[in-house]
Amino acid sequence: MDVLNIDAKGDLVVAVTQTSKDATHRTAHFRVSKDILKNVSQVLLTMLVDPHWTKGSQSLVSLGEGHIAVTEVWLRIMHNTILVYNLLFPEIWHLVQAIDYYELDVTAFNDWFAAWYQKNNTSMFKPAELLFPTWRFNHAKGFARWTHDLAYQHTGHITEKNPTALYQYHLPARLIQQLNAAKGRLRTVLFRGLWGPCHELLDADCACKKGTLFDYQKHLYTIDVWPLETIFLRNSIDDILQNLTKFSYEASASACGKCRQDYKGIVARVASSVRGYFNGLCLDCLDHSKPKTGDIDQDYWCHDKLKEYEWVHGCRFPHKQPTWYFSFNGRKEERDRLVKQRELERRNTNRPTRPGHHRGYNRYDNVFDEGDGAHWGTDGSPIHNIQDRHGGVG
Repeated sequence: MDVLNIDAKGDLVVAVTQTSKDATHRTAHFRVSKDILKNVSQVLLTMLVDPHWTKGSQSLVSLGEGHIAVTEVWLRIMHNTILVYNLLFPEIWHLVQAIDYYELDVTAFNDWFAAWYQKNNTSMFKPAELLFPTWRFNHAKGFARWTHDLAYQHTGHITEKNPTALYQYHLPARLIQQLNAAKGRLRTVLFRGLWGPCHELLDADCACKKGTLFDYQKHLYTIDVWPLETIFLRNSIDDILQNLTKFSYEASASACGKCRQDYKGIVARVASSVRGYFNGLCLDCLDHSKPKTGDIDQDYWCHDKLKEYEWVHGCRFPHKQPTWYFSFNGRKEERDRLVKQRELERRNTNRPTRPGHHRGYNRYDNVFDEGDGAHWGTDGSPIHNIQDRHGGVG
């Protein structure tokens, strides 16, 4: 039996079996420290003291089905030893699954993910796929970059993507809502700026205003910018801004002074304003434990009165007010946490417990753990193998 030493002086060997797409099985063994595993996870503590899991042997424990590479990563992180970064992109979701399954401290993985992110060419992946991992591992600059890119480069309604079948892992819906709201705001700012000259011409009382108003809008139409509401349906913000670089309209030399505005300068300033308006969502502004005014409720009442330096207080990257505003509105409310907690308590109260067995609700697998290998679904039916429930863990 080949054993990979996570801790060369370890007193325990753990085994994990991975099943490939062609149904072949491969088992890997890791030498680890039993005390470290017991200290980092209540789940692992239970496994290591429960005879059902150890099968009478205190030196070899099977973790069942899982991803071998993922298991090596989290074991190394927990042992604070030489780290490896060889996970494929979809395996990041399986790492999250392992963290949740064993109830590990996710913050212990943030530095590892930052290094993995830097070592990999993330431009190979879709921005919509990078939202969840950068959010879950608290990678502020990565999350800001991809939310920014989606707001400016995506056509239509922004949605998240998951390259795995682990569909329980996704962003809170409120973040996608705020991201689409930010994109909608970009459209509004763009329309308001381009409509400015039209508004002035409609208020004018000269004879040349009709021709000037028509020619201005006709030129926007010619470069696929107008009417903006229609163009926006099939083009991204970046596409429209690129089209605006073709704008070259000048009013007729015979037009009056009010009609001979600097249309090229106006359009250029509008495009520049939109291009720098939104810096992506900020994870620090999303964190209700980091209020800008010192109090989360005062943040609510003063959200439109903050000064520029207050917008970025405690943030890991510089940004403007719109980034703070849309991030602030995406914060998780305390009420949401209390509702979930009460629902969890209600479910635990209403489920039968076998005498002498540990019982608890696993919120990630949506099952109740009886502690002896049997599990109960939320509909009350037994699930005999939790590994079958979610395809194995790391």
